[in-house]
Amino acid sequence: MIDRSIISQKIKVDPERRIIAISDIHANLPVFQKLLHKIAYDLDKDELFLVGDLLEKGSYNMETLYEIMKLSQHPHVHPMMGNCDFVCKNVLYEYRLEFLKEVLLNRKNSILHEMAATLGITFHKDIDMHDYCKALKQHFRKELEFVDALPHVIETQDFIFGHAAILNEHQYGEDMRDIMTHNRFFEEERSFHKYVVVGHLPVSEYCEGICCFNPRIDEYRHIITIDGGNEVKDAGQLNALLIDHHQFSYAHSDDLEKAQITDTFLPENKDPFFITWHDSEVTVLKKDEVTYLCRHLSSGKDFWIPKDFLYQCGKEMHVDNFTTYRMPVRKGDYVKIVATCGDQVLVKKKGTMGWIPRKILKS
Repeated sequence: MIDRSIISQKIKVDPERRIIAISDIHANLPVFQKLLHKIAYDLDKDELFLVGDLLEKGSYNMETLYEIMKLSQHPHVHPMMGNCDFVCKNVLYEYRLEFLKEVLLNRKNSILHEMAATLGITFHKDIDMHDYCKALKQHFRKELEFVDALPHVIETQDFIFGHAAILNEHQYGEDMRDIMTHNRFFEEERSFHKYVVVGHLPVSEYCEGICCFNPRIDEYRHIITIDGGNEVKDAGQLNALLIDHHQFSYAHSDDLEKAQITDTFLPENKDPFFITWHDSEVTVLKKDEVTYLCRHLSSGKDFWIPKDFLYQCGKEMHVDNFTTYRMPVRKGDYVKIVATCGDQVLVKKKGTMGWIPRKILKS
């Protein structure tokens, strides 16, 4: 029988140690390692919190898990449970197996797929889920139990870390689901005495006019959200929140191509617009060869959108991470390339996404 109660830990952190919080690694080990190198992570001087969704969706599940298991042998490394990591509990307790089957049929990259592949097991719609779970438990019990034992919440003298949310500072919530799958926490009218640090929902989902993937810090309500959309957004990044003597800063890494700007471009942006994932439905009004004229249903605004940004969900048409923002850049700046559409390129600069002319990119 699975225990749905919230597993929490209270620890004391030496105030001289730098605190690092990283969420939503999603099995992207190369970017995780690049980020640790970028911030000069030091096991002996830093306190590292890995705030859930360590696994799933990325391509390096087993390697990521073993790296985190190795790191967690150090007393100053604190991995935590996220909703995506829960698939390991599904297998270990043979819990909600029909739901798990549906997840795995629709998820290309999974820790479970990688475990099964080493056993010569191919996942398919008619697989016996109980036999599947038994095989994985027989060969990977240590790994599954490591994930199963991860806490949902860790509290220090000044901070509370939880994957998606906490409901209060006393018992955090009623069920582990309150911590791991609570959506749009940053928008709720909650405030706390200690800073609450969460991931789960990409910070870009809170953007309106201009899309930015950097952490958002509310110093009045004491809420910090840090998921940069790594592995779930084309322009996403893996963020590290850095807390040094109560001073906040952040860094990020991604695997996008880097390019240099050859000419200054300073466009006017009178009313930039960004379409988020949770409000993405559109109606196609007109089709061109490369772009479609679309009406964004909730705002009523019309935009020419590259057809590669559109996707169908049932009978509905949606757009993925489209912005009208034109990025100001100067000669010599460096940007990351997200997508190319004709003579325009969607780029990211210091975490912010926008369009620039293709001709000003150094080839």
